[in-house]
Amino acid sequence: MKFNLKLLFATFSLFSSIAYAQTTLKGTVKDKNGEPLMGANIMLTPSKGTITDFEGKYSIKNIENGNYTVRVSFLGYKSKNKLIEINSQKAITLNFTLMDSNQELGEVIITSNRTRETLDEVPSSVSVLNARQIENLAQTSNSVADVLTEVPGLALSSNRTSSTGQTLRGRNMLILIDGIPQSTPLRKGGRDVNTIDPSTLERIEVIKGATAIYGNGADGGIVNYITKKPNTTKKLESTTSIGAEGALADIDKTVGANVTQTFSGQLGKLGYVTSGRFRQTGVYKDANGAVLSPFYGLGETSQYSLFGKLNYQITEKQRVELMYNYFSSNQDSDYIPEVGIYGQTPTIGILGEDLGEDQGNRYNHNAQLTYDYDDIFGSSDFRLNLYLQDFKTVYGYTDSFYDPNLGFDGGQSSILSTKKGARLNFKTPYSFGNVTGNILYGVDILNDKTSQELVDGRKWVPQMDMKNFAPYAQLKTLYTNFVLKAGIRLENINIQVPDYTTLTRYNVGETTPNSGGIDIKGGELNYNATVFNAGIRYNKWQAFKPFVSFSQSFSVADLGRTLRSATENTINQINSEAVIANNYEAGFNTHLGSTSLSGAYFISTSDLGSTYRETPSGAFEILRQPEKVYGFELSLDTELLRNVNFGTSASYTEGKIDTQDNGDYDTFIGGDRIPPLKLVSYVSYKWNNKFDARLTHIYSGDRNRFEPNENGGYTYGKGPVNSFNIFNLTTNYQLTPTTEIGVGVRNLLNEDYYPPISQWNARDSNYIKANGTQFNVSLTVHL
Repeated sequence: MKFNLKLLFATFSLFSSIAYAQTTLKGTVKDKNGEPLMGANIMLTPSKGTITDFEGKYSIKNIENGNYTVRVSFLGYKSKNKLIEINSQKAITLNFTLMDSNQELGEVIITSNRTRETLDEVPSSVSVLNARQIENLAQTSNSVADVLTEVPGLALSSNRTSSTGQTLRGRNMLILIDGIPQSTPLRKGGRDVNTIDPSTLERIEVIKGATAIYGNGADGGIVNYITKKPNTTKKLESTTSIGAEGALADIDKTVGANVTQTFSGQLGKLGYVTSGRFRQTGVYKDANGAVLSPFYGLGETSQYSLFGKLNYQITEKQRVELMYNYFSSNQDSDYIPEVGIYGQTPTIGILGEDLGEDQGNRYNHNAQLTYDYDDIFGSSDFRLNLYLQDFKTVYGYTDSFYDPNLGFDGGQSSILSTKKGARLNFKTPYSFGNVTGNILYGVDILNDKTSQELVDGRKWVPQMDMKNFAPYAQLKTLYTNFVLKAGIRLENINIQVPDYTTLTRYNVGETTPNSGGIDIKGGELNYNATVFNAGIRYNKWQAFKPFVSFSQSFSVADLGRTLRSATENTINQINSEAVIANNYEAGFNTHLGSTSLSGAYFISTSDLGSTYRETPSGAFEILRQPEKVYGFELSLDTELLRNVNFGTSASYTEGKIDTQDNGDYDTFIGGDRIPPLKLVSYVSYKWNNKFDARLTHIYSGDRNRFEPNENGGYTYGKGPVNSFNIFNLTTNYQLTPTTEIGVGVRNLLNEDYYPPISQWNARDSNYIKANGTQFNVSLTVHL
């Protein structure tokens, strides 16, 4: 009887195991040389997915019986699909070898949406610059702001430390480093774009249109600088690069140099990458050989960059990563400005002693700890980010801070900002028949302390202490060829402002103040808002993949500028209501053979504005009237001949204000927000994987929307902008398998022109020309 019970129990267990058996899919993903690919995406349609580890291995467990499609994708490689049938097997092994790709449009992976997605899964406009593109663009760039020049929808850089006027679709953008906010929306200082060295970057992702996915300040979208990741194919890889740069119109005193060293590798479960760079720039000159004004200039600067990243595979499902980045850029110039006349003669640099301290970004510290736990419960993945940013920038000396009572002939302002934050993020997949997708949800916690003070100790903007708590959820649904996304974010912001006295201002030589000296009683400001997004994309045809979307952003419109010019005596009387921008977009992507085409039309509206207006006293105030910004973008890339590629893009943006709040948008927005038409075209050639060359043409159009005042002049932002054309050339040659030489020439034809900021700014002191022809030569050795 005992034996029969055991037999019965064993038989029952066997049938139970068969009935409830679930299969594990495992294998490796490698390139054509047999090297493992870490981070490759493995998607098991309809509901499961994972990425490969440092050995290129993957594993998907608990797969029920049925028919599935396994899709493997990795940035820069052609994707592969394979049909499999699960029928109670204990384990199935599938190994994949991926071949190089030209990065087809839908295969590009983005991570700035808080999860890894291909562009075919995103119903909005996105631009991505990969590492190779960044390296090429940096050969003809003076800063990372220039690297962004070719991104459709982004205004041209200012050719200065300031990023004022470099808007995204006519609105302010939020700058991130690995998701860490760099912008200071509480006191917008225009120094956030140039806060990292291009040599540190793996790629740049630009998500266009209003978005609240990272919180305050992304009315035009986000620019996410994503830092390098460890090389997983070697224990130690060393990259050394040395370079020189200078002007060709008049080389005297213009030569600068740089050196970069990077180490990267994988030691068991530990991956690491570290790099350092020093760059010294020479004097910058215009096309005629005249020294450019050093005010907010990029010439004669010393730039330091230090970067490190460690990641460790704790278990098969758990990973931890630590990142740190330091960047500093300070100017020590032998020149002082000789102010010209707006519209007639440029402001140039002449030999002299600057009265102030060195200007520039004193320091920018970023640190982040990331913890990932796959399948933390059920099939849900968990990610935790803890981050810190500490930033200080110093502006140029000006006599506008003259104070005879305190004995100051002038002064310099600085912005200090410290951010501490945490992000808790969950992703849960779901499946209902043919409907699959995932839910992304979590909470953001941020503490931002920002102030503006003079170098001599005088307070201009008190320290604003913002605490932000924002739960959010994002739903993505895939059904046949449709991708639907919808999300919600609940903003809860509290800003503490201490009692303070506005800075007393004097005209030079006078003893009676013209403004300031008002005692303001502090307090707290509370902002609560719910913002939404929704979009749909249809991916059936390679020839035409359309999408439409709606998204909102939330921003406190430069509260610091409002505080420093306050005339009321209590915080609660100050008009500081937040701005909610609504972005409507329709676009498409096309991929046919070697040709990619994309386009989008957008309209962005807000009931409250954030446009600056210059008052008769020279101060600035924020206009709060309704705004409408609209425009389009088109982009084309194709292979003309074997090894010869051609690309072109067009970006057009316009914006108006409803000054009477009656629905009639009757006044144009100034050039500090709205750029002129931008056309960028290139032709590139590659020979035998040893030599490549790229010629780029950039056209910036006219924009003349405002009449001069009764004195024949223009106020800030309203100066007419004239068109110009510039050409840039980059070349690279592989001397040996480990050694490469690169040569870049900026402004190849030595065009004599003024950047848009010099024209629309309409001020004598800012009427500064652009650089003439510059060269950049580099030698890079990989070991």
